[in-house]
Amino acid sequence: MATLEKIRQRKKILAIVIGAALLAFIIEVGIEAIGRSGGNSAAAKVGNEKIDIMAFQRRVEQEAANDQQENNQQQVDGALRQQQVLDEMINEKLLDQEYDKLGIFVSDEEISQLMIGKNPAPAVMQFAQQVGAKSPADLYDFIMNPGKQGVQEAQVAELRNQWIKLKEDITKQYKFAKLQNLMAGCMQANDLDRAQMAEDEAMTNVVTFAKKDYSTLADDKYPVSDEELKAEWEKLKPMFKVDDEIRTIHYIAVNIDPSQEDIAAANKVADAAYIALQKGRGVDSVRLLGTVQVDTAKMLQKELPAKVRDFFASAEVGTTRRDSTVGNHHVMYKLINKQVSLDSVDLGYVVIQGDAKTQKAVLDQLNAGKTLDDIKKAYPQKADGKTSEWQRIFNAPDSMKTKIANATPGVYFTYMNNDQGATLLKVNDKKAAKTFYTLATVTYDAYASTKTSEDLRDKFQAFLNKNKTLKEFEDNAAKAGYNAVEMTISPSTAQLGLGMFGQGGIKETRKAIKWAFDNKKGDVSPIFSDNNEVLVAVAIDDIYKDGYLPYNFSQGKDMLTQRVRNNKKGDDLVKQYQGKANDVNGYASLMGVKVDTANVVFTAGLPAIENKIIGRICGSKQGALQGPVKGENAVYVYQIVKQEKAERKPTKEELDNRYSQSRGAQVYANPRNIYQILTKATKVKKHLIDFF
Repeated sequence: MATLEKIRQRKKILAIVIGAALLAFIIEVGIEAIGRSGGNSAAAKVGNEKIDIMAFQRRVEQEAANDQQENNQQQVDGALRQQQVLDEMINEKLLDQEYDKLGIFVSDEEISQLMIGKNPAPAVMQFAQQVGAKSPADLYDFIMNPGKQGVQEAQVAELRNQWIKLKEDITKQYKFAKLQNLMAGCMQANDLDRAQMAEDEAMTNVVTFAKKDYSTLADDKYPVSDEELKAEWEKLKPMFKVDDEIRTIHYIAVNIDPSQEDIAAANKVADAAYIALQKGRGVDSVRLLGTVQVDTAKMLQKELPAKVRDFFASAEVGTTRRDSTVGNHHVMYKLINKQVSLDSVDLGYVVIQGDAKTQKAVLDQLNAGKTLDDIKKAYPQKADGKTSEWQRIFNAPDSMKTKIANATPGVYFTYMNNDQGATLLKVNDKKAAKTFYTLATVTYDAYASTKTSEDLRDKFQAFLNKNKTLKEFEDNAAKAGYNAVEMTISPSTAQLGLGMFGQGGIKETRKAIKWAFDNKKGDVSPIFSDNNEVLVAVAIDDIYKDGYLPYNFSQGKDMLTQRVRNNKKGDDLVKQYQGKANDVNGYASLMGVKVDTANVVFTAGLPAIENKIIGRICGSKQGALQGPVKGENAVYVYQIVKQEKAERKPTKEELDNRYSQSRGAQVYANPRNIYQILTKATKVKKHLIDFF
């Protein structure tokens, strides 16, 4: 015991040493990173203010620690976390700058009311309830004046830190709410806005139309010149504005998948696992295989895996079932136990501190009719509990379930006790017992062997050795069985393959992206294998500095080409059909399409009709044949066959609400748009690519 106590004492010292070593490591990494960045110490610059790289790294480490503390099973890619944390810090800096400009602050009186006032913030109320305090004010008094309650400072230190953090969060939220209210107040409909909205919705046009899509015409008949692309680019130049350097690349990703030999070996292991599951010591025999994962859980029939739910509902204990293999994933099950057990029980409980005499006195008083509040008053700071709470107890020890099953409803009994205190329980109500199934789920995955991984790497390296130039890399990839994927990256791109909405990225490929920013146009990278499931290599196509992307930028060029070509197709179709028919049916016949009908108001129409055409329709007269007219993606001929006036005029409140939803407070005062507005108004420059 003495040795154990020494270890406990040293544990604190060891934690300090480890913590100091970790801090030293972070500082060392930060210093090295600053060295690589040529002395720049800013992770980002927001206006004239910097976000220090060391402060940024500490925040990243804290976020990672929080995930670990919350036992977050989903592993977050380090580069994605860095980008998320930096964006959060940039947004905080933008808000703080805006608060200073507008004079927005939270006074001591306001924060006091939000924390301990008559109507505290919901988050504060929840926090107080979670720790068992009667009110936030009582919790605050307990935290800040522990001596009054006979409690030592160290015992409330963690609660105090949580309270301070909550206060900071509430202050930020309240400041932001003030900014939202200010913006919402500036975005109110006036009489002209209401009149315009009412007019836009006053008339519904019932339209028949025919349209000829440009996609039905062959592209090669409508060539597009460089001069035409440049002219279209000039019209749309603001769309090509970029604030960060952009690079276009091609990358090859080689999945490290198991070979046929690996799959065959995995099948043998899975077969052995299933035989072991059926015979011998069952689940324990499977565990001896080591590489096979075994999970055991007790559950209701409805909670069983869907594929085997009905099967195990009527199966005998000891029955096994092997699921069909999905890819290289093997799944098998064994029914270990089937038991009828209590599940949902409404319990009252009282926890009392004191000796056996005190415990018996409290038990007798409760069963004589005293309430929990009475006991708390009689034994201040020594009694707590709840009068009613539904709980699931199917996983509780059998001893507890037996006591609850045999308990007299409404009568307190001693569940557990010692010479310092006791827990008293009362069964208020209980639902009928249910059948629970204890099911073992055995899984095994086929992985690429070391030999397979090395063979894939050797083959990929041989390809790179033979194809060292950009052109060879791109032209010969398909011949070698690889797919060279084109991608546009910025310094903030966290992963190769990452889509516009953050989907489809390849984890741990930030080093390949950094390489692309550290090297020259036309260079081909070595193999990156930080992600042990994928090998990647990159070739740099082009480099575009801050300013405007050129007209021949690969992705922009495709869009410009389509716009110019569609314009030519539209002119051609208008010329082809002009005056060749007298009604919509006649034009539909010439176009080889069917006549459609739509109800159109100025603010809405069917997806089949473009906004540009909707505007023309709402300005046309009933009965007049219109067209052919050129749209963005098709040529239209239409006729308004009926105009229907709205049965009632919208009220002022309805118009105000529509304004708010379409162009007012609900649009501009939501958090995402506020951040976008502030980002556009303030020059923001990220420098993570200099470090990571």
